[in-house]
Amino acid sequence: MKNRILKNIVVLTFIGIYCSSCSSDFLDTKPLSFTTVENFYQTADDAESALIGCYSALNAQSVQGVWRGNFNSSMTFMLSAGTDELVTRDGLTAIGYAPFGNLAVTSQTPTIEEHFFTMFVGINRCNYLLDAIEDTEMGEQRKAEIIGEAHFLRGLYYMYLAQMYGGVPVYTTGEHDENALREPLDVVYAQIISDFETAYSNLPNRADIQGRANRWSAAGFLAKVYTYLASCKTNGVGTDLGFDLNSFDWVDADDFYTRARDITNGIIAQSGYELIDNYDYLFRETTNQFQMEESLFSSVSSSSSIIGNYHVWVQWMVPPGNTTTMGGGYGWFRPTGEMFYRYNALDIRRAHNLSNSFSSSSATETIEGETYYVPDPADGVTAGFYSVAKYRYVDSSSKPIDISQSMGNYPLLRYADILLLNAEALYMTGDEAGARERLTEVRTRSVSDVSQVDILDDAYYKADFLEELLDERSREFAFESQRRIDLIRFGKFYDAIMGLDENGGRWNVAVPIMQANLEPYKIWFPIPLTEIELSPIEQNPGY
Repeated sequence: MKNRILKNIVVLTFIGIYCSSCSSDFLDTKPLSFTTVENFYQTADDAESALIGCYSALNAQSVQGVWRGNFNSSMTFMLSAGTDELVTRDGLTAIGYAPFGNLAVTSQTPTIEEHFFTMFVGINRCNYLLDAIEDTEMGEQRKAEIIGEAHFLRGLYYMYLAQMYGGVPVYTTGEHDENALREPLDVVYAQIISDFETAYSNLPNRADIQGRANRWSAAGFLAKVYTYLASCKTNGVGTDLGFDLNSFDWVDADDFYTRARDITNGIIAQSGYELIDNYDYLFRETTNQFQMEESLFSSVSSSSSIIGNYHVWVQWMVPPGNTTTMGGGYGWFRPTGEMFYRYNALDIRRAHNLSNSFSSSSATETIEGETYYVPDPADGVTAGFYSVAKYRYVDSSSKPIDISQSMGNYPLLRYADILLLNAEALYMTGDEAGARERLTEVRTRSVSDVSQVDILDDAYYKADFLEELLDERSREFAFESQRRIDLIRFGKFYDAIMGLDENGGRWNVAVPIMQANLEPYKIWFPIPLTEIELSPIEQNPGY
C-alpha cells in the first residue's frame, strides 16, 4: 500500500502518559507527542503509554491529523445509515455525511479515506507495540496482558475493515511492504481469529482498568466473527458479484455456528455479565457505571476536554433541539417509519429509541442525580420532528466538556448481543426451542410488567425464526452500528431497502433516492481512491 496511510504511520506511534490509578477513564491522560520507534519502548511506562495509543484510535477526535474516522463520529453513521432503520434527512448535503444515508458513497467520499486511514493507524500502533514488548523490562504477567490487549485491538480493527471493505492488506509487524496487495477474506479472518484467540488466552476475566478489554471481550468478538462468517456463507453473500477476494466459499458454516454456540454458552455461564434492569441507562451520558455491567466492550469516553477521546452524538444520535440549554442535536440522520412500527406499543424500547424533538415545554427528569431533558414522545411517524432518541446528553449546564461532545461510552458489544448470537447459533445447530427462549430473555427487560412478555412474544412471532431474530436485533440494537452488517450477512440488504415505502413516514422521502442508488455491490464500501491511485491494490466491484 504505497500511500499516505503507511508513509504517515510507518515510523510514528502514539505516546501518552500512563495513568496507573483505578480511574474509570483510561484515556484521561494527555498525549505528549509522536516519536520514532527507536527512542521508545524502554520501560514499562513506555509500553503502557503505547497501549493507550492503541486504544485511542477507537475514538480520538483526531488521529495523526485525520479527523473522526472512528467511533468518535463517523463509524456510527457508516454502520447505521442507509438501511431500513436510518436515512439522511432531506436537504442535508454535507459530503462527509449525507452519502451514507442515501447509498451514494463513492471512493472519493472523504469519510471513507478518513476511516480507512484511522483503522490502519490503530493496527500499526498495535504492531509496533507487539514488536517491542518482548524486550521491554516489566513484569511478565502485565506483559502478557498488554500482548493480549494489543492482539485484541488489532483483531478488532481488522474485523471492522473486513466487514466494511472485504479483503485488505494484512500486516503483523511494523515493517510494511509498500506494494502489498489485498489479502482474500480467508487470510484476513485467519488473522482476526488468531488475534482474538491470543487475547482470550492472555487476558483476565476483568481488567484492572475499567473499560479495557478482558477475556470475555475477546470471546464475545470471536462469537461475532463466527456468526458473521457462518451467516454470510449460509446466505450466499456476494456470490453474485463473482469477486474471489471477498468470497466466503471457504467458510464451514456448520463448524463456525457450533463454535459460536459453545463460546456464547460459556460467556452466559461464566462471564458475570448480565442485562441491566434499565435499558435507558445503557445510553445516557452519565450512566457509564451501569453500562459496564452489561457491555463486554465499549469505546470509552474521557471526561477531560484536553484528551479529545470522546464521542460526538450531537449530529444525529440525540433528539433534535436546543443544544445550548437542553442537550439537543442536529438530526442529520432520521429514522424510517418502518422502524417505529417494528415495535409493539408495549415495548419500552420504542419510546426510548424514537421520539419527537425537544420543545419549550419539555420536562426534565433526574437520573442518578443528574438532570436530563425529556423529548416529546413520538406517537407516529408523519411529523417533521420524528427523530432518533436513543442517546441522551445530560443538562448542558452541568457538562465539564464542550456541550456538543459526549462523556458517555459507546457500547460495541453488549450482553444482549451475546444472548441473541447464542439464539442464532442454537437455532442453526438444531435447537429452535432454546433459541426462542433467548429472545424471550431479551424481551423481558422491554416491558414494564414481566407478565407482558408473552404479549411481545406473540406479537413478534414469525414462523421463520431468522426473520424474527433479525427484527429483534433491530429493536434491541437500533442505531448501535449493527444494522448494516446484520442485513448484509443475512442476505437481506437489497430486499430491506427495496421494501421501504416512500410514503411510510416523514423521512421516507429519502427512500426513492436510496432505491435509485442501490446496487448489489454496495454490500461493500469502496476502497479509497487514493489507495487505488498510489498502490497496486484492487478496487471493489462496481466502484
